[in-house]
Amino acid sequence: RVRAKRLRLVPQERVLKADQQASARPMHATSVEGVDDMIQLGDLSEAGLLRNLLVRHRKGLIYTYTGSVLVAVNPYKDLPLYTQEQLYHGQKLGELPPHVFAIADTCYYNLKRYDTDQCCIISGESGAGKTESSKLILQYLAAISGRRSNLEQQILESNPILEAFGNAKTIRNDNSSRFGKYLEISFNQDGAIEGARVEQYLLEKCRVCHQAEAERNFHIFYCMLAGLTAEQKKKLSLKDAKAYKFLTRGGSIVCNGRDDAKDFGRIGSALKVLTFRESQSWEIYKLLAAILHLGNISFEGKAFLLEGLLERLKHFSLASSMLEVPADVLEKSMTQRSFLTNRETVTKPLNKEQAADCRDALVKAVYNKMFLWIVGKINGIIGKAVKEDSGSSHRSIGLLDIFGFENFLINSFEQLCINLANEKLQQFFVVNIFELEQKEYLRQGVVWDNITFSDNKPTLELLVSKPCNLLAMIDEESQFPKGTDSTMLYKMNQQHKENKGYVSSKNEHDSQFGIKHFAGQVFYDSNGFLEKNRDAISSNIIMMISISKNKLLHDIFKSELSNKGAMGDKKQMPTLSGQFRRSLESLMKALDACQPFFIRCFKPNKDKNSEGFDRELCMVQLRYSGMMDTVRIRKLGFPIRHTFKDFMFRYRVLLNTAVCDPKKDAHDSILEQARELALAKVVLIIQRVMFGLHDRYCILEHTHSERESQRSSYRWQIPMGDLVCEGARDRLMEEKEKKKKKKEEEEEEEPFKEDKEFSFQKFCSLHFQGDASHTHISQRLREPLLAHQDERDSLVNVKWMFQPEDAREEDVLIGEGPTLDRPLTPLEKLHIIVGYGLSRPGIRDEIFCQILKQLMGNGDKEVCLRGWTLLSMCLSSFPPSQILIKYLENFLRRGPKGYAAYCADRLRRTVANGEREEVPCEMELQATESKKPMDVTVSLMDGRKFTLQVDAACTSGEVLREVAQKINLTDTYGFSLYISIMEKRWSLGSSGKHVMDSVSQCEHAVRQQGSEESRAPWQLWVRKEMFTPWHDCAVDPVSTELIYRQVLLGLKAEEYVLTSGSVGPYRGSNLRLPPPSDSRPVGGCLRLSTFQDEFVLRCAEAAEAAKMIQTNLEGLRQRSQYAVAMQELGQPGGARTHARTHARTHTHTESHTHTHIHTLYSVMVLFLRLLECESLCDLSLTRTAGKDLNRVGATQLAFRERLWVTSKEPLKQPLLRTLTNNSELSTIACNAFYMGDYPIKHARSPMELTDQIFGPATQHPALQDEIYCQIMKQMTNNRNRVSMELGWQLLWLCTGLFPPSNSLAKHAHRFLKSRPRDPLASDCLKRLQNILRSPRQHPPHYAEVDAIHRNSTQIYHKVTFPNEADELFEVTSTTTIRDLCSTIATQLNLSSPDGYGLFMKTAVKVRALSVVLGDILKHVDFPATPSAFLVFFMRKLWFNVIPGRDLTADLTFHYPQEMPRYLRGYHNCSREDMIELAALLFRIQTDSDRSQFVMIPRMLKELVPDDQIDLMSSDEWKKNIISSYNQQMGITADEARVNFLKVISSWPTFGCTFFEVKQTCEPSYPTNMRIAISKVGVSFIDPKTKELLVMHPFGKITDWQTDNHHFHMSIGGLVQGTFSCETPLVNTGGDTLISY
Repeated sequence: RVRAKRLRLVPQERVLKADQQASARPMHATSVEGVDDMIQLGDLSEAGLLRNLLVRHRKGLIYTYTGSVLVAVNPYKDLPLYTQEQLYHGQKLGELPPHVFAIADTCYYNLKRYDTDQCCIISGESGAGKTESSKLILQYLAAISGRRSNLEQQILESNPILEAFGNAKTIRNDNSSRFGKYLEISFNQDGAIEGARVEQYLLEKCRVCHQAEAERNFHIFYCMLAGLTAEQKKKLSLKDAKAYKFLTRGGSIVCNGRDDAKDFGRIGSALKVLTFRESQSWEIYKLLAAILHLGNISFEGKAFLLEGLLERLKHFSLASSMLEVPADVLEKSMTQRSFLTNRETVTKPLNKEQAADCRDALVKAVYNKMFLWIVGKINGIIGKAVKEDSGSSHRSIGLLDIFGFENFLINSFEQLCINLANEKLQQFFVVNIFELEQKEYLRQGVVWDNITFSDNKPTLELLVSKPCNLLAMIDEESQFPKGTDSTMLYKMNQQHKENKGYVSSKNEHDSQFGIKHFAGQVFYDSNGFLEKNRDAISSNIIMMISISKNKLLHDIFKSELSNKGAMGDKKQMPTLSGQFRRSLESLMKALDACQPFFIRCFKPNKDKNSEGFDRELCMVQLRYSGMMDTVRIRKLGFPIRHTFKDFMFRYRVLLNTAVCDPKKDAHDSILEQARELALAKVVLIIQRVMFGLHDRYCILEHTHSERESQRSSYRWQIPMGDLVCEGARDRLMEEKEKKKKKKEEEEEEEPFKEDKEFSFQKFCSLHFQGDASHTHISQRLREPLLAHQDERDSLVNVKWMFQPEDAREEDVLIGEGPTLDRPLTPLEKLHIIVGYGLSRPGIRDEIFCQILKQLMGNGDKEVCLRGWTLLSMCLSSFPPSQILIKYLENFLRRGPKGYAAYCADRLRRTVANGEREEVPCEMELQATESKKPMDVTVSLMDGRKFTLQVDAACTSGEVLREVAQKINLTDTYGFSLYISIMEKRWSLGSSGKHVMDSVSQCEHAVRQQGSEESRAPWQLWVRKEMFTPWHDCAVDPVSTELIYRQVLLGLKAEEYVLTSGSVGPYRGSNLRLPPPSDSRPVGGCLRLSTFQDEFVLRCAEAAEAAKMIQTNLEGLRQRSQYAVAMQELGQPGGARTHARTHARTHTHTESHTHTHIHTLYSVMVLFLRLLECESLCDLSLTRTAGKDLNRVGATQLAFRERLWVTSKEPLKQPLLRTLTNNSELSTIACNAFYMGDYPIKHARSPMELTDQIFGPATQHPALQDEIYCQIMKQMTNNRNRVSMELGWQLLWLCTGLFPPSNSLAKHAHRFLKSRPRDPLASDCLKRLQNILRSPRQHPPHYAEVDAIHRNSTQIYHKVTFPNEADELFEVTSTTTIRDLCSTIATQLNLSSPDGYGLFMKTAVKVRALSVVLGDILKHVDFPATPSAFLVFFMRKLWFNVIPGRDLTADLTFHYPQEMPRYLRGYHNCSREDMIELAALLFRIQTDSDRSQFVMIPRMLKELVPDDQIDLMSSDEWKKNIISSYNQQMGITADEARVNFLKVISSWPTFGCTFFEVKQTCEPSYPTNMRIAISKVGVSFIDPKTKELLVMHPFGKITDWQTDNHHFHMSIGGLVQGTFSCETPLVNTGGDTLISY
C-alpha cells in the first residue's frame, strides 16, 4: 500500500496486483528526499539510483556524486548555479553540494598537491550537456588560476570560435559538437595558467553538404548571414540563409534559443582577442561565401542545366571570384578527372552525379582545411608561452569534450568512428574504475569479492584490436581501385558472422550491418564507406588551388601543394580511419598518463523539455554508463590509496598511541579534515602553554621586583599572616570595586545643560549645512554635517559605530569599508573611524560633530555608552579644530558622570602632546571602557622593572622622566625608551613619540600572524642610545651602572664587536664625518656642508638629528680649542692630511617637497687616490699579462696600474672577469669602448655613439660596471684635452642612466672626489645619488646628448597647456613624470597636482606618459623640427573639480578641455542650457563686444554643438543668444568661462573622457558607440540619441586588456562574459581606466 501510494506522485501511475503487493517493501529513507552521493543510498538498486536522479531533477538539483564521479543531468534551461559566489575554491570534494566546479577544483588541487597531470573526461549521449560542462570547467580554472591576464581570456575566447565552426544543431541537441576536442591547459609551479593546446578529432565535414531532417549546417554559416552588415553582404553577394541549398537541406534554418546575430558579434570579438587580423577574418568569410555559392551550382549530363542557367552561372562566377581562380579552371576541376598513367595523363569527363560529388569533395576539403588552420592559429596564440618556455616544468589539466554516442535512423561511416571513440572512452572508464581497482586489491592481499561488470573489450576487439577487424578490412578494401561498398560488406559478413557482437546483413541486397555497442545495438549503412574513408582530393582540385591567388586558400592547403607530385599515388595517402585511430591512440596515451576524473552527462528526455524525465531513457543511460557497478565498487572499495610511509607521515597526528592499525581506512576528505582539526588543536595547546608560561614568568618577575623594592625602601619583613591573607584581601577589594561600579551605572545621569554661548546647538546653527539638526536621529546621514571642499571628506558616517557588532556592512564608510564574511569587532570599527581621522585632518570636525549629534537626546544607555567610548578614543588620537574646541569643551563639562572629566583630560593631553600617528590599541579600548589609566612595565638593563601608569597621550620623554625620578638618574642625556617584540627592538627616543603608537604597531604585527591583539608580547626598556663626546662616567654612578650592565649584556648577545681595544656599535666601520657647525631640519631633509662635500640626509627624524648635532657642536665649541685652515695645499698628501684635520665645517638645510621618501645615504668622507692599488683588489679585472707575467711583485703592481691607464688601442677583452664567460656580452663590451681616441670607419652622430655605448648596458645590467670602468680607465693619465672632455661628457651621461654596483660605487665616488677642479665632477656625484631612486631603462635621449655636447648640464623642455600657452621647465636625466607634474603645479600655483598628467602628442597619436621622462622621450624620433611632437600637461582625473574654487585650474585646464567636448556634441543637454552656454561662449569669443552680434550666424559652429545647429534657424539662434547675453551683463570673459564650467558641471558626463568605438559583440547596442570613462565608472552611450545604455561601476570591472586597436573588458567575472570594441585611442582609454 505504501508503494502504491507513492507511485501516485509520478506521471506513469499504476496499481500493484495482489500477488505483487506481497513482494513490495517500504521505501528506504534515503530514497524519499534523495542524497548528494548515491553511495549513501540504502536501496542500492537500479530503481533506487533512478529515483534519486528523478527526485533531485524535480528540485532543480542537476548534479549528483557517485563517489568521485559526477553525474550531470541536462536541465535544458539556465540555472543560477555559476556565479562567482558559487566558486568551490579550497573545498574538499563532498564538503559542499555536488557541482561541476567541485570536480574542477579537485583537479586543480591534486595538480598542485601531488604534482601530477590531471584530466577530466566528460561523456554522454549527444545533447547531454558535455560541451557546457567543459566550458564551465574551463571558466572556473581561468578564474582561480591566480594570474588574471590576456592569456586566460584568449583561452576562454577560443570556445566561441571552435563552437561556431565545429558545432551544429541536430535532432537531439541545439549545440552538438560535430568534432572531438581535447583541451590541455598548462600550469606553472605557482598554479597559474601558462598556456593551452587544442587537439581536434574527426570533424564531420560531410555536414557542409548534407544534413539530416530537422538539422542545420555548422553555426558559422547562419551567424555570418545574420551578423554581416548590408554592405559586407553586398561585397560577398550574400542573401538570407533560405537562398542556399547547403543551408536548407535539413529543412531547419532557425534554431530556437540561439541568436545568430548576437553569436556572430561574439565570434568577431573572440577573433580579435585571439589576434586574428581583420584581413584574415574577411578571407575566412570569403571562403565561407564561396562554399555557399558552390552549393547552388547543379549539373546535368556533361554541361550545366539549361533551366535557370543565368542564376547558376552567377553563383558559379561568384564562387570563382571568391576563390580567386579563373572560371574555366574551376569548371574543369569539377567536371573532369585526370589520371596519371605510365606514359601520359588521361582526362575523363564526369557525369552529373560524379560532378556533384567532386563539387562536394572540394567544399568539404576547403571547410575541413580551414577548420584545421583555425585550430592551428589558436594553438599558436594560446600555446606560445609554453613553447617558448619548454625547459620549465609544466603540469596540465586536460578537458575531453568529444562527440557522444550516436544512433540515428541512418548511420554512416562518421557514426562508426564516433561510436568507436566512445567505446574507447568507456573502456578507459571501466579499466580505471573496475579492473585496475580490483587488481590492486588482489595484489595487496585485501579481502575482496570480485564485482562483475559490463566489459566492452569484445566490441573493441571486433572494431580495432583483433586481426581482420572491421576498420582494418575497410582500410584494406579502400586500397583496391575496384573495391566497392558491397564487396567490403560481403567480406565483413563472411569474416565476422559468427561473432556475437556483429550483426550480418539480412541478404545480399541489404547494405546494412549491425554492431552491439555498450550503449545498445546500432545498424550502419555501408553505402559511401569507402569514399569517405579514402578522403582523397583529386589532382584537378589541387591543381586549381595552386593556380588560385587566394592567400588563405594556399595557406590551408600548404601540405598538399608541397606534395603535388604524390597526389596520384594512392598508397601514400592515409585513410580517414587510419588517421582517426592514430589520433585516438595518442589521446588514450595522454589520458593514461593523467589522474582521471569522470563526468557522466545524462539526457532526461529527447524533447529538450526542462520539466520532463523519461525513466526508460535514463535507465538505459544508467546501465551503459556503468553507474550501478560504480556505486557498488566505490561503496565497498578503497578509492584513495597511500603508501604506508606517506600515510603515517601525513596523518600520524591523529594517533593517540604509538600503535598503528594499518587495516583502518577512511575517506580522504574526512582524513584531511580530521588532520586539520588535530593540527589546529595541537597548535592551540602549544600556544596556550607557551603564553601561560610567559605570563606566569612575567607575574613572578613583577611580584619579585615589587617585593624587593618594598624591602629595600622600607626595610621591614612582611608577616606570614599577611602573606596568607594577601589573596583574600585582593578578592575583597575586587568585590568592592564591582559593587562601586554597579552603583555608579545604576545612578541616573544628568541631562545635558549647556552654556548658550558655546552650546552645540549654536554650533549646529552656525556651521551645519542643509537642515541638519543638533540632536540624535535614527536614520543614516545622507550628506555630511559640515561643508567639505574635498569629495572624499564627505564619505564618513559614524552612526554604524553606535549599532551592535552585527551591523550591516553597507553602513560602514562609503567606499572605505572592508569586505568581510563576519561582523566587524569594536576594535576594527574603531580603527576605521580613527584611522580615517588620522589620515585626513579635514574630516576630524565632521567625526566629532556626528558623535556629539548622536549623543544629544539619545535615550538608549547602551548606545550612549558606545558613543562616549568612541568620543574618548577620538579625543585620545587627534584634537578638534580651533573652531570646534570651545564648543566641545563645553559639551564635555556637561557629560555623564565618569566620562566628563575623563574626556576633558583626554582632550587636554592630546592638545598638549600632539596627535597620534597610529590607531588605538586593544589596551586603550579596555582602559577607556573602564575609565582607568593603563599599567605598563618598564625594564632596566640591571634587571629591575617598574610599573607605571600611562594614558593614550603619554610620550617616551614622560616615561623616561618618571623612571629617572624613581631610580635617581641625573645624567639622562642619551637614554631612550625602547620597545621590543618577537626579537625585534626599536627606539622611541626620549622626547615626543607616543608610547601607545608603538604598542599599536606591535598588536598589528601580532594580528597579521593570526593571534589576538591582547596576546602581543611587547616589552618596554630603558637603554643608553647616544653618548656625548665629553661623556664622563664619574658624574652619575647610576647612569654608569646602567651603561655597564647594558654593555655586558650586549657583548653576550654579540651586539657589539671589540675593535682595537674599544667597544662600538659599528663593525669594521671607518665612518669619519666632520661635525657641522649648525643644522636645522626642513621637510624631513638635513643638508650637511663640509669643506669637501655636501650631504643631503633624508629621514623622518630630521628634527631630532638636527637637535643632536647642534647639541654636540655647541658642547664641543665650549670644551675645545681649535683652529680653522683657510687654504688647501696643492700636494695630494696635503689634501689627505687636510681632510683629517678639519675641525670646522659648514652646514645648512634644504627644503624638499617629497617628505615621503625615506632614503638613508651612508656617506664616507675620505680622500681616495685613483691608482692606489690596494684599494682596487676587490675589483675582478682580467687581461693577458704577456711575457712579464712572472716578474717580481713591483712589476706586477706596475702592470696592474697600467690596466687603468688610458689606451688608444681597442679592447680585445672586457675589463671585468664576470663578462669573460659570456661571449655575447664580451663582444658588446669591446664594441662600446670608444672615447674619440682611435679612428672609426664611418662618421657617426653623437646619438648613434651614445646608443652604441649605453644602449646594451640599459638592457643588460651585467654591462653597467664595465661601462663605468672603461670610461674611468680612459680618463686616467689622459693628456688629450679633447678626449678628456668627451670622457667627462660620457661619464655625466652614464651617471644619469644607472648606478654602479655596490662593489664599484665607492671607487667611482673616490674617482670623482679626486678631481674637484673639473666642473662636471660635483654634478656627476649628485647624479649618482639621484639615479639610485629610479634607474633608466633606455639610453640618453636627444635633448640630453645635445645639451652635454654643448657643455651645458641644464636641460629644458617645453610643456604645452590646453589653453595653448606653453612654458619651459628644467628637467634632469632622472626626472619622473610625477616630479615634473609637481613642479608644474607648484610653478602654476595650482592647489594640488593630483589628477593631472602629462601626454605626448605626435602626428599619429596621443599617449599618456609615465615613469621616467627621459625614457619616454627616447622613443620619439626627433626630426629637424621640434614641433613634430608636443608634451601636454592637462587634467586627467576629474576628482574634486568644483568650478570657481581654483581659478588658475579653471582657466588654464578645465575650460579649454571641456569646451571642445561640448562643441563636439558629447553631452546631452537641454535647449535652454545650449542658449545660455552659447551666450557665454560668444562673450568669451568677442570679449564682450556687442558690435559682433551680426556675426552670430557665422559663429554658430563655435557656439553650439555640431549636431544641434539645425535645431533652430540662424535667426532664432541669434535672437535667443542675444537675449541670454543681455541677462549676463556685467561679467568678464574669465567669469564667463567659470560660469560655463558651473553649468556643465551639473551634468553626469562632466569630466568624462570620451572614445568613439566600434563594437560587434552586443547586438542590442549600436555598432558605432561612445564610451565615457569618469570617476564613477565606464558608461556606454548611444552617439545618436546620447542616451546612456549602461554604466559599469569600477567595482564590477574585473579585468581589461588592450592590443593593437582593440579593447577588451571583463564585466562581472570571467563566468559572465566580456565586452570588446575597436578604437584607435585604445592606449589612452586603457591608461585612463587604470588611472581611475
